[in-house]
Amino acid sequence: MIESTYLAKKRLVRHPNPKLLVLRLEMSSDRCSRTLFLETYSKDHHDHINIFIHSYTSPVPYPKYSTYDTVGQIMGYCNGIVCIYDLGYIYLINPATRKLRILSPEFLREYTGRTGWSNDLPINVGFGRDMVTGTYKVILMYLFDRNFVKTEALNLKNGERRYVYFPISYGQLGNDKRSIFANGSLYWLPKPDVDFYTNQLIKLAAIDLHTETFRYVPLPSWYTKYCKSVYLWSLKDSLCVSDVLQNPSVDVWSLQQEEPSVKWEKMFSVNILSTNCLDANFWKLCLAAYYFRSTGRDPANNTLDQVPDDHCTNVLYTEKLGSSV
Repeated sequence: MIESTYLAKKRLVRHPNPKLLVLRLEMSSDRCSRTLFLETYSKDHHDHINIFIHSYTSPVPYPKYSTYDTVGQIMGYCNGIVCIYDLGYIYLINPATRKLRILSPEFLREYTGRTGWSNDLPINVGFGRDMVTGTYKVILMYLFDRNFVKTEALNLKNGERRYVYFPISYGQLGNDKRSIFANGSLYWLPKPDVDFYTNQLIKLAAIDLHTETFRYVPLPSWYTKYCKSVYLWSLKDSLCVSDVLQNPSVDVWSLQQEEPSVKWEKMFSVNILSTNCLDANFWKLCLAAYYFRSTGRDPANNTLDQVPDDHCTNVLYTEKLGSSV
């Protein structure tokens, strides 16, 4: 049964409003220091603060117009912990407690002993939690032979690294190669894989973080190769998909079950024209709409004016004081 808009939104009210975290970079005037931090945005605007992550220093100035001028990406969020990938480092931070764990490039380059594995840094990173054991895991993807993706699951509790079968090539991954964590799995939205006869996109890619196995998940029937603005996201740990170029209301479709058959339901529609009146749970959806629209923001001077359209550098976050890795 499809939940009514009223009941679905009433259920959201029972949870505290999340905050929006934006990854920022500050370069010193002499270009010898590079500082990474998170900036917070909230619905009430009372706790707009910066959260320090890490500072790099160099005996000589960093070169101009290089990768050092580019901020990294927020690769995932799970249970109060944010995963950031920047210049070969993985940062896992709980913004509420400031507890930070760093995985160095030297560690991430560790040779696995398997023939053909690259010794380079990961091209992509995913983060989530095994819902059976409670263990946090990082998915590391390495590029082999220019197009093949070799994948490892890193157990953050015992340090064990295991190979995970992942049949998606680098070229098949979408432009946004980040995954979304929901329901104990990581999900990717690959480039269109279209059934010739029905013109329908067939599947999402997914890895179960408990069994560390790959599977395909069919998409909603309305999703075709002509859907150029489809956004994959998570709402209260449920996987959602939306076409953010719908105007003014965007439909929210949620994955309700996968067994014995996949079931998607339309939960409600969200009017994204004014972020000032929008529940904070839908801020990321609104930013995704800004990102895909070629005409810019509409309307101007809204709550998120200072937030970059690049949704790879921001994430919705709910405080979890007891979470750590």
